[in-house]
Amino acid sequence: MTSKTKHLDTLDTNEMRKIALEHGVNIDDVIPPERSEWLGLLKAILQKRNVRFPIPPDVAVDYYRCAESGEPFGIGSLSGETVNLHHYANAQEYESLTLEDHVSWACLVHDQQATKRHFACKEYLQGEEMFEIGGMVIPNYYVLNARIFQQTGWQLATVSEIIPAEVFFHCHSHKFFPVTTFMRPLGTDYLEEPDIGHDVAGHVATFTIPQVAQVMNNHGLANDMIHREKTEKLNKTQDPQEIARIHEEANELLLYAGRLYWFTVEFGLVMQNGELKVFGAGILSSPGETKYSVDSPESNRVLIDPSLDWDLLRLATTDYLISEFQKTYFVMKDFETLTSLTPERILDVVHKAQRLPHHTWREVVPGDHVLNVGRCVTSSNEKYFRLLANQPLDQCMQRAAIRNLRLIRKGVKPASHAEREFLSRLPEFPDKILEEFAQRDRESEFNDLPTPVIRPS
Repeated sequence: MTSKTKHLDTLDTNEMRKIALEHGVNIDDVIPPERSEWLGLLKAILQKRNVRFPIPPDVAVDYYRCAESGEPFGIGSLSGETVNLHHYANAQEYESLTLEDHVSWACLVHDQQATKRHFACKEYLQGEEMFEIGGMVIPNYYVLNARIFQQTGWQLATVSEIIPAEVFFHCHSHKFFPVTTFMRPLGTDYLEEPDIGHDVAGHVATFTIPQVAQVMNNHGLANDMIHREKTEKLNKTQDPQEIARIHEEANELLLYAGRLYWFTVEFGLVMQNGELKVFGAGILSSPGETKYSVDSPESNRVLIDPSLDWDLLRLATTDYLISEFQKTYFVMKDFETLTSLTPERILDVVHKAQRLPHHTWREVVPGDHVLNVGRCVTSSNEKYFRLLANQPLDQCMQRAAIRNLRLIRKGVKPASHAEREFLSRLPEFPDKILEEFAQRDRESEFNDLPTPVIRPS
């Protein structure tokens, strides 16, 4: 979808009204603001001085003039920062959003509010109020971008579709957050691909949690460091095999860094006043998963302290799938512990994760501070028995089992105290498993199985 796309309603008004009522929304209340109305609001916002990051008057004049003319705001138009979005750059054509788009937003937000009020952390709820996320119509990005910058120093980077991880996290390193311009079909709760409902109604409020915003920025900086390290190595060789190995190693490091992001920024929970509260945008953008993550007897919930090396390695070495609700949620001890995730520490822990066996999203591991054992739980060794017995196992279990068995065959070589401690907590590994796997792996039985995919959200 590009900024040139003209949106059309796919449902008639009666169908939309029926679906809206099922979600407690009266379609007659879904009234997008007139152009003059949101321009007036924007002018008032740009004049605010009692904010953390006031917009200089000359910048505000140019920004408003651009909005008034109908031109999209440029990347970094409120600061001197910029990033290259390549061909993914896009713009929100607010007047092109259809009634169905707005009704879909209203239904999703109405459902979200019912769960957010009960399960979201207090800082997140304050952020939603500050940015007026809970309204009946899709926010205008001109207005929202100005509000976000004034309160947090971050800006929107409007994109046409899901973007490569390298571009996504590079935006973070310069305090830009990529947002799409399309809304999920009316009546859809969970969506694998990020849309306005995820990006705006899920993520935007998290910028008001300073520790989470800093972790997002640090992830971007860490990802940039991995890419620079890769480039430096590539500049020193012309050997095709070495080039392939360098690319593979960098992709592996980015995968592990992505897991840290996934289990905190996207799917993190936190303890507040003795209660489980949600701050992860991937959870809060789905009303169904919000309640599931805290209340469901299906999922495991594990308390962690990211400032401890073992706990951070637990995140980096845990594989997951994006196609369904998570099987294990990690609960932060508090937000302050997230400040330990500096770019340098992220880089250090993902290098350690390369040398260690990995867990699956279903496992409870010896040493875990378990808050809830779900019905989906498995032991650390169960994935190996299922693999070799040709029993059903999901792709996450399959990937981890094959990777670990190949690693153990080569020999695990811990290079630090944290890695040795990590290995000491793993259950004893049966030799007969390794022997059978080695024979079947030599016969290439496991060569065509899927490999992990790096996927920002």
